[in-house]
Amino acid sequence: MNNNPITVQPYNAQHLGTRKEQEDAFGMAGLTAEGTLGEKGFVAVLADGMGGMAFGNLASNTAVNIFLREYENKKREESADSFLIRTSKIANTAVFDKAYVDGEEVEMGTTLVAVMLSQQALYWVTAGDSHLYHYRKGQLQRLNHDHIYGNELQEEVINGNMTQKEAENHPEHDYLTSYLGLPEIPELDMNQTPLSLEGGDQLLLCSDGLDNVLTSSDIKETLEAEMENPAEALVQQVFTKNKRHLDNITAIVLKIIS
Repeated sequence: MNNNPITVQPYNAQHLGTRKEQEDAFGMAGLTAEGTLGEKGFVAVLADGMGGMAFGNLASNTAVNIFLREYENKKREESADSFLIRTSKIANTAVFDKAYVDGEEVEMGTTLVAVMLSQQALYWVTAGDSHLYHYRKGQLQRLNHDHIYGNELQEEVINGNMTQKEAENHPEHDYLTSYLGLPEIPELDMNQTPLSLEGGDQLLLCSDGLDNVLTSSDIKETLEAEMENPAEALVQQVFTKNKRHLDNITAIVLKIIS
């Protein structure tokens, strides 16, 4: 693992798209004024809420605020992966509890992408269909997997129970199978070993409003272009490609400097 100190240049951008409510939320904590990692590491979190009216906004902001609160209370000796898993469960319970309004249950939930940088390494956890990308030396890799019903449909294709086209056109293909706001989180995606970070690396956390429009090539080219604010450049590129029926868009870009 790389033991050289790193600094982080964080960038963010957010837009309503063509929606009336902003249901995405994000937050970051743990960088010094010089951009070095704080004693407890650095945390960034992004959530894409669901529920309509104001409930999606409530769900995503609840999750983000829980992560920032738990980071403030984090003990230095707690490992990054332990913090991420523990806080995901706390956030899930908090969102679930918020679903009861005036004694009645409302449908609400949120996706999650949370990363922690500690000891020059990346740790992450996700639920739902928001994404985490890692860029290094001309290569862009999506690190996490979607929690959608389409995964189960693909198993049916493999077992010969339906065709690929039937699976792709299934009306429930994109339904989420895991997210925050359930009695328990059905599934969390996370890295099994820390990813050692190098100078020149870039991390992108984004809601699906961004990469439902932009291709991996679009994202890679923008990150390579050394824009003043790469997160804002990505959001603006979404509008360049598709100006109609846009979802909320949120992007966090973390540039690693050796």
